[in-house]
Amino acid sequence: MFHKASTEAERQKIFDDYILSILKQKQVVKKNKKIIDEQEFSYDPTMNEDKVKGAFNSYVDSLVVKNFLIEQLYTRLKINKNMALNFVNKLDGNQVLILSKVINEFIQDIQDKYVSINDYILKTNFDELQGNYNVIQQQEKDNEIVKQNQVEQGQVLQENIPAEELEEDEEQGTNEEKKMSDFLKQTIFKLEGVRNFSNIDFKKTILGVFLDEERPNALKPLKMSNKTLNELFEEELFMVLRNADENERKSIQEIQQRLIQILRSSKFIPDEVRTKNKNLKILSVMEGLMVGSGYGIQFPVSKNQDEYISIGKYKAHKTKLMGGKLQMRSNNNNQIHNLKSQNITKNIRDILLKLNKDETINFSDVDKLNTDEKDQLYMIGKKLHITQLFDIPSTLKSQEDKLKDEFQLLRGSLIAGNNNPDLLRKFKIVLLKMKNKKLISLQEYNEVLNILLEMEI
Repeated sequence: MFHKASTEAERQKIFDDYILSILKQKQVVKKNKKIIDEQEFSYDPTMNEDKVKGAFNSYVDSLVVKNFLIEQLYTRLKINKNMALNFVNKLDGNQVLILSKVINEFIQDIQDKYVSINDYILKTNFDELQGNYNVIQQQEKDNEIVKQNQVEQGQVLQENIPAEELEEDEEQGTNEEKKMSDFLKQTIFKLEGVRNFSNIDFKKTILGVFLDEERPNALKPLKMSNKTLNELFEEELFMVLRNADENERKSIQEIQQRLIQILRSSKFIPDEVRTKNKNLKILSVMEGLMVGSGYGIQFPVSKNQDEYISIGKYKAHKTKLMGGKLQMRSNNNNQIHNLKSQNITKNIRDILLKLNKDETINFSDVDKLNTDEKDQLYMIGKKLHITQLFDIPSTLKSQEDKLKDEFQLLRGSLIAGNNNPDLLRKFKIVLLKMKNKKLISLQEYNEVLNILLEMEI
C-alpha cells in the first residue's frame, strides 16, 4: 500500500484515506446492524471475521493499520523494531484505532519529553493519551448535544422573527466569524514554540488564559492535533462573539485586543517563547491588523520610558533587546562612547534582563555561557561600568590581568635601573596594548612615554 509513496506526507495521506474508508465502513455497520456501542469502541480486530468488529471489519484492516503504526514508531522514534512491534501488538482494537488517529501527537510528545525510550515510556505515555482522548471524545459528544439544542431553539425562534431580519443577523454573524477566523489564521495559528513548550502548548495557554485566567492550564492535559486545537480555538471565540448574554458577549475588536494583551504580557507564557523572532513579528502583525481594521484601537508607542529599560546607569532599547540586539543610550539619549550596537545571544539577553530587574545573577546563568558570550558580556560590563559583570570569567579578563602584571613587572625593572634595549622595546609594546585596551588613561600613557624617551637619550 505504502510503496507508491516517496515522502512522509504522501504516506500519511495514503494512511488517512485508508482510515477514512474504514470509518465509513463503521458507519454502515452502525446504521445497518446496530451493534456498536455509542459510548466507546470495545471490539478486538483479531476476533473471527464472522463477528463484526466495529471500526475494523476484517483482520486485514487491523494488520495494515498495525504495520503502519509499527513503522512510524521505530523509524521516527529511532527505536528497535521489535520494541515497536511488541508495543503495538499488545493494543486492542479500540486502542489501535485511538493511536492511529493521534500517532503524530503521540510521537511528538515522546520526542519532546525523552532522549532515550523504552517499553515503559511507550506504555505510560499511551495510557495518558488514551485517557485524554476519552475526555475529548466526551466533550465532542457534549458539544454535539449543545449544537443540536441550539438548532432546535433556533427553529422555534425563526418562527417569530421576520425573514429579512433573520437573514440580516445571520449575514452579520457570518462576517464577524470570518474576520475572526482570518485574524487567527494570520496570527495565532502561526505562532512557534520551543522544545519544552510546543506551539500546541502555546495556543492551549493563550486560549486557557482567554477563557479563564484562574485556570490557564485547563486545556494542557488534553491531547489533540494542531488542526483540532485550531478548530476548538475558533469555536470558543465564535461562542463569545454570539453569546446571548450581553454581559458575556464581546465584539471582535475586544477579543483581538485581549489576545494581544495575553501574548504581550501573560506570565504563563515563557519569555523564550514570547521573544522568538517570528512570534515578535506575529505580535506586530496583530497590532497592525487592529490599527488598520477601522476599529480605532491604537497601541501607544512611547518615545521615552516605554521604549527603553535601565541597565546599570544607562538604558537599553527594549524591543531591540528582546529581538537580540543591544542598543544602549545615556539618560540624555546620547550614544555611549566606544559601545556600538551589537547582536547578542539569548543567554546574554537573559542576564541583562536580570540586571534590569535587580535580580541576582546565578551560577546557572553564567554556566550557560560559552567562551565568546563570556568575553562579550565582560566587555559590555566594562564599557557600561556594571560591576556585577566583572566577576564573570572571561578569556579577555585573563589576558588583561596578564597584561597588567607584565606592565607592572617591566615598569619595576626599568625603575630598578635595567634599561636593556630589548626590555625597553617590550615595555613599549605592552604600554601600547594597555593604551589601546584603555587599561591606562591617555595622560598616564604620555607621561610614561616621555620617561622612556628620556631614558633612551
